[in-house]
Amino acid sequence: MNARKHEILILLLVLPAALSVGARSLRSLVQQGNSLYAAGNYAGAISRYEQALVENPSSMEALFNQANSYYCLDDLDKAVDGFRRVAGESRDMPLVTRARYNLGNCFFTRGMKQRDSDLQKALDNLQTAIGYWRQVLDVERDNAKAARNIEVARLVIKDIIDRINKQQQQQQQQQQLAEKLKELLERQESLAQKTRDTAAAVQQRQLDPNQAAQQYTDQRAEQSDIRRETEQVAAQLQQQDPNQPQPPQVRQAAEELAQATDSQKTAESQLGQSAGSAAQQSEEKAAEHIAKALEALSQSDQQPQQDQQGDPQQQPQPQQASEPNEPAEPNEPQQPPQQQTAPDATAQEILDREQKQKEQRQMMQRPRYQKVDKDW
Repeated sequence: MNARKHEILILLLVLPAALSVGARSLRSLVQQGNSLYAAGNYAGAISRYEQALVENPSSMEALFNQANSYYCLDDLDKAVDGFRRVAGESRDMPLVTRARYNLGNCFFTRGMKQRDSDLQKALDNLQTAIGYWRQVLDVERDNAKAARNIEVARLVIKDIIDRINKQQQQQQQQQQLAEKLKELLERQESLAQKTRDTAAAVQQRQLDPNQAAQQYTDQRAEQSDIRRETEQVAAQLQQQDPNQPQPPQVRQAAEELAQATDSQKTAESQLGQSAGSAAQQSEEKAAEHIAKALEALSQSDQQPQQDQQGDPQQQPQPQQASEPNEPAEPNEPQQPPQQQTAPDATAQEILDREQKQKEQRQMMQRPRYQKVDKDW
């Protein structure tokens, strides 16, 4: 009986000691992670936070800091997962509010990255960001950063909606131009057949010179009409949204139509000289170019027109994370030397960073000229 009492006493003494050691180990791992984070070693910080979460899977501080680290590595998917867990599981409302704020920044950053690759996805992500910032205002009505972020996001959304509307107008116009090209192609092929028939009739002496000349004159007039309408379509292609870069398919279509009009002009001249066989070949070349233009325009219509200036694979890195809500934490992590924005930055800061990085990418994409030695 006494032995049993001693066992219980030993357990009661050992258990608090074990818990105390575990708490110190957890705190030490979180502090190590924060030190690595402050040094810009986000991967190392993630590893320490992960070890802390093994010690205590319900440690919201470690989870929040780890999500901040993923944000700094531009791994937005894992950052979102971590912030969502904190927002859904933590009982610390200030920490929950910060997690929601950072979630808004995650989706805003996603939207800014997609603005040059997929306007609809960008729009969806920006609207989601606004939803999270509104949740912050539900708890902290005087949170000026969240309120300002919503204003900035709404301005960006307005711009995106305008661009989507322009894209839809362009796509509708391209569909109309494609229908027009189909008609021109049919007329051009029909004209080539007429010219072939006339040339064959002349060779077989089924037409006298005057009759042949009259048919060639009529065919020349028809070719002239087709050429003018082809030039009109080409001009309309060039006029589409001059402030945005043309999709390569549209440029290709315009180039094919330019070659088509050259062949049409040659055919007109040949018909004026009653050179039926040569004119028929030029007309067939014109039809081939119109067909290629139609194919290119159809491919462009199948793909939403998007800006090609941005690179969705670029990975800008944000700055520091918000200071974790841990009483014994060291000072707030310092800004590493890289140009980054914090997970709790303002939307305007994220917007400015994305614009600056976009300009840098454009500079890098410009052709570089090498110095050439002159021998004169």
